[in-house]
Amino acid sequence: MADDVGLQGDVTISGEVRPRTLHLKMLRKQWQIITLQIIGTVALIGMYLEVVSTYVVGSIDHTMLFDTIEILIGDQLPIGDWLTGEGRSGLARFFVPLVLGLAVGGGMALLAFQTPTVQQRIKLGFIITLIVALVGQLLFSWLTGMLFSFDLRLPNASELSTLEWPLLMILSLMILFLYLLPVIMGVRGIWGLSRRSIAWAIGFTLLFLGVHAILAFPLINGQLGDYGNSVSVIGAQFSEPTVGIFGLMLVTKEQFALIMIAILIMVFQESSYGVIRYLEYAYRLPESCKRDPEYVRQMDNVLNTHLKHTFGFLGLTGIATMVALGFHSVLLGIVEDSTGSQWAGQVSESIELSLTYGLVISAAMFLSIMALLRFFVPWERLWGLIYARNTPEAASQAKEVVDI
Repeated sequence: MADDVGLQGDVTISGEVRPRTLHLKMLRKQWQIITLQIIGTVALIGMYLEVVSTYVVGSIDHTMLFDTIEILIGDQLPIGDWLTGEGRSGLARFFVPLVLGLAVGGGMALLAFQTPTVQQRIKLGFIITLIVALVGQLLFSWLTGMLFSFDLRLPNASELSTLEWPLLMILSLMILFLYLLPVIMGVRGIWGLSRRSIAWAIGFTLLFLGVHAILAFPLINGQLGDYGNSVSVIGAQFSEPTVGIFGLMLVTKEQFALIMIAILIMVFQESSYGVIRYLEYAYRLPESCKRDPEYVRQMDNVLNTHLKHTFGFLGLTGIATMVALGFHSVLLGIVEDSTGSQWAGQVSESIELSLTYGLVISAAMFLSIMALLRFFVPWERLWGLIYARNTPEAASQAKEVVDI
């Protein structure tokens, strides 16, 4: 998709008049497109920080891995502590690496818009630089040593030791970039218009969550020994809800973190894929349609609606998820307030409701009741009335009756 952006030029009228068109060069600078990309980037950063704070910090973060490597080799890694975040605590360990990941992803996105010749030259320069940094000092010291001693020999130990610094540096950067892979690929996908990179960012995050869930399973976690103690485990039994809306405590902090991760993934996916989808639609339009004001107005309406739905529907999704997980407490609260009996209080203290399958039953009850309501509440008519109130010009239009 990024290769097609530079292929279309703006179509202008004579003089200084520059009408709005749906050419990619102009459309990708439109404020709705840029807003969607910014929303996707913010959602990506929020998703990454939420995952890191919930599962990684103090458990399996990169600084702990670097400390283990330094103990094994008996020396400091060449990468600076200011870059890795060592010596800091909590999320502060990831602030500088996060900026590095955003910069690398932005550079890869910028590279995607260059011509194939420029891309090939940059990649070739990167490979040559990597080779020189890896074996350049070894080859220089080895060849000069043989030249001055007039002796054909293999590299000695002191010359081979020059490989230690570049190898450790490459290893450190690979570990750091592995932790930053969702950020790097996500930024490249959003701003470089790459579906594959977006899928990589989401897929790697879901893969990590899946592997972590398997390792956190009590039966498997117990077999890991000391390594299992470092895995952050969310217990099967939850505490009292502390997060809610309208005075109703619905979910715990751990559950709210999981809901936020899911919502941010959806916001990131919808925003990033939406930008690519709309640009592809505009690219495939005939030339006459790209200059048609009606098509431009239609694109504005679609983009504005997408922005509204991003906040509206996904926000409602998060609220509905919270209500579904805490639906049993809502029902028991209504029963207790309406009847005044102690039965609801005794049931609410049941241990089954604090376990995972109790939350599944609560969510199933919520979905069942919502499914039954569609037979009693005309949702389509309600949405039509809301839409008509928000767009009075559409409601005021009436059909003209023509007598024949």
